This record gives sequence, C-alpha cells and structure tokens, in this order.
Amino acid sequence: MKKLRLPRLISSGMVLQQKKRVRIWGFDEPGRKVVISFLGKEYEAIADEAGYFEAFLEGLEPGGPYVMNFRDDADGEITLENILIGDVWMCSGQSNMELPMMRVRDKYPDEISDCDNDRIRTFKIVEHADFHGPLTDHLTGQWKAAGKDTILDFSATAYFFARKLYELAGVPVGLINASLGGSRIQSWMGRDMLNGYEDFLALADQYADDEFVAGRLARNEKQAREWDEYLNSIDLGLKENWRNYNGRENMPEENPAAEDAYWQQVQIPFFFKDTALKGFIGSVWFRRKFTVPGELAGKEAKIWLGTIVDNDTVYINGVEVGHTDYQYPPRKYAIPANLLREGENSVVIRVKCQNGQGRFTPGKTYAVFNDQVRVELAGTWYYRIGGTCGQVKETDFVNWKPTGLYNGMMAPCHKYAVAGVLWYQGEANSWEPENYLDLTKRMVKGFREKWEDDTLPYFYVQLPNFCGDVYDIDRDGRGSEWGRIRELQREALQIPGTGMAVAIDLGEDNDLHPLNKKDVGSRLAMLAAARFYGNKAQCGGPVVKDIKADTVKREDGSRYVRVEILCGDVSGGMYAFSENKGDEILDFELADAAGAVYRAQAEIADDRIILSCEGLADEAVQVRYCYANTNRGALVYNRDGFPMSPFCIELEKK
Repeated sequence: MKKLRLPRLISSGMVLQQKKRVRIWGFDEPGRKVVISFLGKEYEAIADEAGYFEAFLEGLEPGGPYVMNFRDDADGEITLENILIGDVWMCSGQSNMELPMMRVRDKYPDEISDCDNDRIRTFKIVEHADFHGPLTDHLTGQWKAAGKDTILDFSATAYFFARKLYELAGVPVGLINASLGGSRIQSWMGRDMLNGYEDFLALADQYADDEFVAGRLARNEKQAREWDEYLNSIDLGLKENWRNYNGRENMPEENPAAEDAYWQQVQIPFFFKDTALKGFIGSVWFRRKFTVPGELAGKEAKIWLGTIVDNDTVYINGVEVGHTDYQYPPRKYAIPANLLREGENSVVIRVKCQNGQGRFTPGKTYAVFNDQVRVELAGTWYYRIGGTCGQVKETDFVNWKPTGLYNGMMAPCHKYAVAGVLWYQGEANSWEPENYLDLTKRMVKGFREKWEDDTLPYFYVQLPNFCGDVYDIDRDGRGSEWGRIRELQREALQIPGTGMAVAIDLGEDNDLHPLNKKDVGSRLAMLAAARFYGNKAQCGGPVVKDIKADTVKREDGSRYVRVEILCGDVSGGMYAFSENKGDEILDFELADAAGAVYRAQAEIADDRIILSCEGLADEAVQVRYCYANTNRGALVYNRDGFPMSPFCIELEKK
C-alpha cells in the first residue's frame, strides 16, 4: 500500500514563487484525500488512479519562514518547515554555470566569509541523464541556505546573481541548479523540442538501449585503465623513483654536466607545441630546486601551478601533495606543516599527456606561498620523458547526448513554479554553431510550454573572451568559433522576454572557466531587477541602432570607407577601456562581398562610433565588432560601465 509521499522539490527549506499560481503535488494511495494546510488555509486534493495529487496556491506574498502540513484520510502526515516565499530561478547550462564557489574562493574570500543568508537557498541536482523519457521526480537534491557550511557547493554564477538580486529587492531567492560541464544545448531539450532534428533523435534512441550504454561506459573505463596501466608499466620515472630529486649530487663527480644528457631545460609556463615536446603523448617529469626562507620552513603553505594539460601529480621533497586527473581545474595544493625545510627544497611534477596538447598554462600563478612569504616557481625547470605511448582513445560522454539531461534533471522541475530561467552555455556548441539560434528558440518555447507561462523570462550569458590554446592576438590566430556563437546569442534577443548579460570583458584568455563570476551574476541580476522590480538603473551596454556606410573620395583621388554606427543606451556617451590590452579600439572590422576582412580605425563621438578603412577596395557589406574568440584592444562601454555586445551585422545594399 502506498504511503503519502512528496517530490524532492517539495520539502523543508523550499522557496515558493511569489505572485504566481503555485502547484503543490505529491503521491498517495489512489482515491485518498489529502489536505494541505498553509498560511491559515486548507487545500484538498484527491489522489488519482496513478496516486498523483495536486493543489494550487495563489497570491503568495514574499516572506517566511512558514510551515506547510500534509495529511491524508489514512492518518498519513508530513510537515514541512522553514518555507520561504520569494523568487525562484531555474539555473542551467554547462561548466560555467555549474562551477562552484569552491573554485572562486581565493578570489572572493570576503564574500565567502560574509555569506550567511537564510533568505538565499539552492537546490542542487546531481548529474543524471535518462534516455527513456522524462522523470517525474529527481533522484537527488535538497534545499540548503547560503552559509559557510554550504556555500562552497553553490554555483558561483547563480549565487552572485542571488546575492545581488537580494541586495536590490530584499526578496528571498531560490535557485534550482541543473547544470553539467561540457553539455550541449540539445542535452537540455526534450524530444518534442527537437522534432525535425532526426540525427539528434536517432542518437537519443540509440542511448535509450541500456545494454548499449553499459557497453559504452565499460569501454570508456577499459580504455582509460589500459592506457594508464600501460604508461605506468613503462614509465622510467616510476621505476627509478624520480619523485625524489637529489639533483647533481647523484652525478659522477668527474662529470657533473652529465645531468644535461638526461634532463633538458625548459621555461615554465610553456606550451609543449613550442618545444621539442610538440605532439608528445605519454608521461614527462619536471623538477627544480627552490629556496625556502626560515619564516616559511616547517609551516603549512600552498603550491599553485596554474593549469596543466592533461594530468599531474606533484611532489614536494619526495612527498605527494596533490593530484588532478584532467586539464581544467586550477592546480592549488596544500603543503602540510613540517614538509618544507629551510634552504634548498625540491618540487617534482609528473605530467601525463593524452592527446599531444600538453601545456603549463601561461599567465597563471606558479609559486609556493603562505600569508607572509612567496617563492616564485616560474622560470627554469628540467624535464625528462618517463614513457611514450599512443593517444588515448576518445571517451564517449554519454550524458551529453540529446535529451538525456533534460529527462533526468530538467523535466522534473516543470511543475515547480519559477520566476524565470538563467542560462550559461554555448561553449560546447561552438564547433557546430549552425543550428544554435534555432535550438535556442525551440528550447525557450519548450520551457515556456512546460512551465505553462508564455512570458517566462529567459536571461542568459553571452560567451566571454577566451582564446583556448592560442595566445597570439593577431587576427588570423584568434579563431572565431566563439565569435559566431556570441552573434547567435545576440540574435536570440529577438525572442520576446529574453535578456543577455554581455561578458566579453569578464573572461580570461587563458582559461575556459574564468573566475569573475561575481560580475556575471550581478549583470544577470540587474536584468531581473529591471524586469521584476522596476529597477531604473541601466543594465546593459551600448546597442546598435543604425549603421550608415559611405565611400569617401579625397582630393588626391584616393578613397576610403567611412561607417557611422549610431548607438542607443548611451546616456552621457561612451568610452573605450581595457584592463590589459591598451586604450586603442582594435576590434572593428569591415568585410566586402568576397568575404575579405579589413581592420577599421574607430573613434567615439558622443552616441556614435565612426569607422574608417583604407584597404577596402569595394563596398562594405558587413560590420564586425569583437567577432573573434577574444578582443585585441580596448572595449566600448557606456557611462554606466556596461560593455557593448560583440556583433556581426550585414549592411543593407544601396
């Protein structure tokens, strides 16, 4: 016999959506009457033949905490406590939405120490894909209030959004976080939203075969294990215990230079592709000595080593202090007390490269330090190959396949009333961007249908600056994969009820996961505050209102193209700024009908940007701004401090 049961979202600590029709649902024996008591009112529901019951609350005003009671006519009873009423936001996307506060705690120590706020709550759904159809309830998740014991697991983007929104409105904020690193937009869409995308649907059907999926997962595990076991078996560094670095003291006295025959010099940080290690696959060991002053000796410390591709194990004086299995996390390891000694110490790093793209990422911190002392580690190191092997076979990321994450994580949220959706995704679709705008439109439409709200707000983050493995800022070296996605995201603003947080100034050229999530969250919150609370402050940057292009003839007969861009949302004018790329605007370009692209000179004049281009021989058919993975020079801002969105706009033919 079934007992009274509630879904995970309907639980103690939950935040209910204000001023909307709020569904409260659960499960019981078919035919049973369930009475829900809340805020002095009682709501009756009868469990249907499947045991499902629901009731609706309306006109809820912000506040709490409150108590909600459920009782059925078989003496079943459940009491939920500490319930708030406020605004609930569905937070989804890939790694930059998933990235937790733990990853940014060194950047925001004050915010973390001052995070206790029972009026901000989150419900984190653990990664789960299902290809058989939408689940009716989550397998994981519970409501948690922001506090020192919970904050490190919060999505950083979502938390800073909630913090800023609460600061602006003073209304409780609930965050439902369903996100996963590397996921595609089609991972978060149901079959009905993908109607017509037969390749996606065929893939979803293939992965609905449990036996097939089990085989793929087993293959992933077997390939990784065999590659690792083989490399370990041939690694000379493991056999000879290179973790214990005694340096030249082990070399013959008559030939101390023999060290160079085994260990080669390299300057860390560096890309393997720029050295004799270009294309290397296998294990390579790096080592160096460093001097510890007396005030650091014997004390706890930290060692930071940027990010390393692909896998590393770090030893201090022969003792392992850290290990990371994949390339993205920052290498931040703790050195225990009594390990560092005054004077000479050693650090050894074993790096495993799986795909020939090894690196110690430039522009990151490489140091041993505590609050008082810092010892830099960038500079000359020695390296030696431990073992060489073939490339690891490609991993099948099962959970990224179409419909899987929607069914397993997103679909069970649709009955729960929300204020809107926050979305940070696009990186994983940048290599095949053709359908991204159409997929976005379908997803937004689908979400609105599922939540039964035709105007459900959809606020999203436009991809920030990033150049991946290429740090040459010449135009031909920057790539434009992210530029194309950004333009499609900008075009998505044509969907009613959407808002875009521009982040072209909030990324890091050398990191897929930039740390400045505070400003990302704040810009999203400004969009929400303008929509829901009538916040009058500007929440976006300059927008293009009109573009005029002319060919200008000089007295000497020479010609140049002049383009005038009229901008809106620029009360007080515009200015150019960059923290580390100079004061000159270098990211406007013009394209001709043949597709040739020319850099244009840019000047700001009140609410206009004036472009001039000498090299363009024909008429300009396209104007671009920051249409590349990263910017080359200063960015354009309005006086409220918001940047202009990158764009690629076709010019009307004369």
